[in-house]
Amino acid sequence: MSQYREWEGEIVPRSFTPGYILLSYVVSYIGALTTLELLHRRTAGRGVYNWFLLIGSSISMGAVAIWSMHFIGNRAIVLGRGQPSLQIIYNSGFTALSFFIPILVVLTAFLAIGSNERVGKCRVVLGGTIAGLAMCGMHYLGQAGIANYTSVYAAVNIAASAVIAIITSITTLTIFFVLRAAWTNSWWKRALCAILLAGTVSGMHWVASVGTQYRFRYAMDAQQHVSRDQTAIIVIALSLSSCALLLILALFAQRRRAKSADRTKQVVLACVAFDKDGRLMVTPEGLLPSQKITNSYIERSFEDVFSISHPVFLWVFRTTRNWFSIRDLLPGMRIHLQATAAVKEDQPNLGASTPGYETAGGIDPAEDYSIIFRELFCVAASSLAEQLNEPLENLGVLYDEIMSTGTTALSKKTRLRQIFDRRRNLAGDLEAGSPAPVVFGRGQLLFIVRRTSKSETTRLLKSGFRFAEVINVVDILARSMQVESRDLVARLHCMQEYSRGDHIMEPGVHLGCFAIRARVGGGFDVVVRKEHKNRLPSQQLTFGGLEDWHLSYLDQIEGWTVGAILNWLADKSRSGMGQEQAFAAHLRGSLAKLAAEIGDPLFHEAVLVSRPLEMPCRGVGEVGMPGRAALIAFRIVMPIHTRAPNPSLVFSPLSVFRCQQHVYKNAPDHDIFARAIHREFAPLVEPRVRAKRAPPAKHIRRSSLVPPHLTPSKGRQDTKSWWGPLSALERRPSGTPPTPDSSSEKDVVDGLSYGGIMVSQEVSVDIREIGDGETEVEMRTFGTSGCATTEVEDPETFVDQLFALSFEGR
Repeated sequence: MSQYREWEGEIVPRSFTPGYILLSYVVSYIGALTTLELLHRRTAGRGVYNWFLLIGSSISMGAVAIWSMHFIGNRAIVLGRGQPSLQIIYNSGFTALSFFIPILVVLTAFLAIGSNERVGKCRVVLGGTIAGLAMCGMHYLGQAGIANYTSVYAAVNIAASAVIAIITSITTLTIFFVLRAAWTNSWWKRALCAILLAGTVSGMHWVASVGTQYRFRYAMDAQQHVSRDQTAIIVIALSLSSCALLLILALFAQRRRAKSADRTKQVVLACVAFDKDGRLMVTPEGLLPSQKITNSYIERSFEDVFSISHPVFLWVFRTTRNWFSIRDLLPGMRIHLQATAAVKEDQPNLGASTPGYETAGGIDPAEDYSIIFRELFCVAASSLAEQLNEPLENLGVLYDEIMSTGTTALSKKTRLRQIFDRRRNLAGDLEAGSPAPVVFGRGQLLFIVRRTSKSETTRLLKSGFRFAEVINVVDILARSMQVESRDLVARLHCMQEYSRGDHIMEPGVHLGCFAIRARVGGGFDVVVRKEHKNRLPSQQLTFGGLEDWHLSYLDQIEGWTVGAILNWLADKSRSGMGQEQAFAAHLRGSLAKLAAEIGDPLFHEAVLVSRPLEMPCRGVGEVGMPGRAALIAFRIVMPIHTRAPNPSLVFSPLSVFRCQQHVYKNAPDHDIFARAIHREFAPLVEPRVRAKRAPPAKHIRRSSLVPPHLTPSKGRQDTKSWWGPLSALERRPSGTPPTPDSSSEKDVVDGLSYGGIMVSQEVSVDIREIGDGETEVEMRTFGTSGCATTEVEDPETFVDQLFALSFEGR
């Protein structure tokens, strides 16, 4: 190596190889694109998922976009005339240090920026500054690792490279995070941001390199240090790893898009969750979490259209208000579905072993498809809860509309023909305020709606979901569902209001209108509030309750029309005396407000039902059952072609409105419904679960018609009573799971699935008022009795009573 001693202490001339310059930019671009793709998927600052993305993005930026680019760029530097002994050799210690330092600094930069949906300008400036300093620091640390040369820098180039790195980093990251917050950072926009970010790294590097000269120290043995070829091999390995990660992300995104496109042709269950600020929960791609129920609902006839008034929909509607009723049946439902082979293709919710669609398991799917569909719904809901890492009972409640998907993918000719057919055949249903007619798209979407607490929002963010403003993601959702954006926005806003609670009536006395009309194709619709479809148009009276003289007063105008009553009350409010005059004036004012709210002249023909009806109202506290409010109703049967009176009112199927009166929180109807579910499904699912999990024969417990806790046993001396139809279960809030020794229907169907022997003890409670507000309570026991019972499915509601009165005498 003596021939190179003449260069010792001298500046060695340099030149650049264009091919390596271009390659260094490509390597930096791969790292930058990988970084932005990973950052794009971050949803919060906590959680294993988000830490994985954060560390991965720091490695791809620090190790690939910066470190790898630097050493490939230095590979473009040719010193002297290209003699091998004059080329750059690296110190292994400094080279390793320059690898880890930028990763840690970039990690700090990304932590400073955060992952909030709202972009903080100060945070982005701070993070961009730190990222720019990471680029500069790595460059000069890497230069310090050159073993056989001393680098000579120009101060102007140092300053210029630092300014370029910091300013362009801040600019690029600001653009990226602003686009991300607005959900407008589609893949090609992220690719453009990656071009800018890679240009930042390369621009800083080459401005610094142009101002760097190399003073030769002495010739060294390349085998004792890290050669340029070795660094190139490391860079190639890192770049290929980034390419592989990008390919995996692209394939994953393509799979999600394909699955989303397929689900526009299927019956799908999606979760619509809003946080306390009204933001919508979505996946990192901007989609709703969802699970396939089935390819399509198998209709037995042209009239058997799956809509919100369909009995199956009403069943699942009630089930989502009482998830505990099916939680213990889910394992048996999965086994039963696999045994009956409900669908031809594999069901993702059941596993990969579902055979073709055929009769099996004691059920003919053609005749009892409603059972199979309900099981599919329950299994899909369970899978959706697992996807969200939520208990099933916290999943949410079913929204009272079904959305047709895939409508925008239909040809223009097909859509125009459908519009013409609906206008010709369903003219009445197309009028303003009518329930949305069935749009024959290619799929149907059911929504589970909920509102998340602050802690639930934080946990979902940690799990990899994002919360976004509806307006920012509606276009993404509309494209994935293949529906119109304006229709989806309106529905999401309705769901946001729907998620706030039951919207139950307040306690007291209400004046309401029960207006129904026949529906084309059968059934009836009823006028309800558009935002609260469980409520009739009504006005609350200011006094707390009705006394006997109030009832006598109303009996005088029984069967009168609204117009006649308004005129009569006007006379009474002027000529009456005392409390009757005040009652007449108040009643007339409330009735006039109700007439103005409805805004339809037909309302003046509505007839008074003077006898007040009981309807559910808000109870006491969170765990109390619904109370009972009094409803003074006006009833009218409207012509079939009638429009909804005004935009704040709509026609809703009467069956849906009736169902909504049974699903209020903590209502005793939940327990009646739960027992009905167990009576229907237990004979199908429990024998299969037992057969699959049966212990050895000597351990099998003999079943009995009498519940186990009634059987005499050691240590149990006396059993006072067992539940009647609603005794113990009425006192348990519907959201509370039954205890092992409570009177749940599961205990009943454990040995008896389709009937029951009720053992009860009759107790008479006699309460007498003895003056001064005191009461005397006398209890008498009439002994224990037993009888076979058949429970009524649902108690009668004020809806049933009003419907019967509407057709009384016709």
